[in-house]
Amino acid sequence: MQYRTIERADLVQVSNIVSEVSNIDILPHFCKQGKSEFITRVIPDLEATMNSALFDTIVATENDHIVGFAAIREKNYITHVFVSKNAQGKGVGKALVSKLLGFANGKQVTLRASVNARSFYEALGFCATEPEGRFNGIRFVPMSIAVNKIG
Repeated sequence: MQYRTIERADLVQVSNIVSEVSNIDILPHFCKQGKSEFITRVIPDLEATMNSALFDTIVATENDHIVGFAAIREKNYITHVFVSKNAQGKGVGKALVSKLLGFANGKQVTLRASVNARSFYEALGFCATEPEGRFNGIRFVPMSIAVNKIG
């Protein structure tokens, strides 16, 4: 597995991974409003992660094919971690999160985990900081980790 900074040409493959994972793992947990809100926001927001002044964004590749995507905003808030269904369970997500934490410039990194990803983040050392929340029908769990906690 190789990891590198995202390039504009990667957006189509990244969008496909985000759509695939969202349709299978995330959207079934949302009400109709949440599904609409997520679809309206998340895919268009992928292009925003190309702004290197605000984001550190990386992709995982295998045989020159993107299998994972992750971004951290302002070096303290993880906005995206997506791994293609075929690559899940192989350590790609853990490696992506570890690399994002390497960009961190504070003592703590936060995120809003999809409810289906809560146990993934807990296994990496993240802790829920509040009960499950909802925003326009999108369910999430606020979580954080001390930067030096993952290995």
